[in-house]
Amino acid sequence: MLRNRLLPIVVLLVLLAAVLLGCSALDGLGGEVTVESEETQSVIVPGVPSLIVNHFAGNVTIRDGEADKITANLTRQSRLSDAAAAQAQLDLITMAFTQSGTNVTLSVEGRDEAGQGLNTATANLELLVPPGTLLDINQGAGNLTVERPGGDVTVNLGAGNATVTLPEDASFNLSVSGGVGNVNSEFEGVPDGGIATDIDATIGSSPTQTLTFNVGAGDINLNIAR
Repeated sequence: MLRNRLLPIVVLLVLLAAVLLGCSALDGLGGEVTVESEETQSVIVPGVPSLIVNHFAGNVTIRDGEADKITANLTRQSRLSDAAAAQAQLDLITMAFTQSGTNVTLSVEGRDEAGQGLNTATANLELLVPPGTLLDINQGAGNLTVERPGGDVTVNLGAGNATVTLPEDASFNLSVSGGVGNVNSEFEGVPDGGIATDIDATIGSSPTQTLTFNVGAGDINLNIAR
C-alpha cells in the first residue's frame, strides 16, 4: 500500500530532475558569443520532400522557401574566451545533407574531440523548405520555430520551447507528450500542458495535418499567423 502511495511522488521527483537538467542545458546556450562562423548548403528535391533534421544544440527556424529546393543556413557560435580554442570548437560542428529521392536528412553534429567540450557552443539553423514539406525534427537543446508548415510536423525536443505558427483556419490533429511545460495555444480546443503532459486532440472539423510533440523540458506554443 505504501509503495503505491510513494510511486506518484517518485515520478514527480524524476520529472522535476529532468526539468532541472533541461534548464541547465538551456543555460549553457547563454553568454557572450566570442567567435562565429556561417555556412550555407542546399539540395534539389523534385516534388514534396520528407525532411528529417537531427540537431545537437541551438535555435532552429523553419519556413517556406523555393519549390524543389531545401536551403540550410547555419551560424556556429562559441563562447570560449580564448579565440583559438573557440575557433577549434567551431571546427568540430559539422552540417551535412543525405538524400534518397524526396527523402532528405540534415544532420548538424557537434563532435567532442581532445577535450574541447561543446557545452559552450551552439549552431543556430535557418531552414528554407518547399511548401508542404513533411518535417521530422530531432533537437537536443534550443528553441524551435516553425512558420506556416503545410505538411505534418513531428518534434522531439530535449530542452527548449517549440513554437508553430499556422493559418487561422488551420485544422489539425495534435499529439503532445513529455515532461514539464505549458501548452499555450491561440486555437480553441487545445488542452493545457503540465507534468507528464499527454494530449491527443483534434482541432477544427477537417484535419489536414498532424502535429506531434515530445518535449522533455519546455513550452509548446501554437500561434495564429497574422
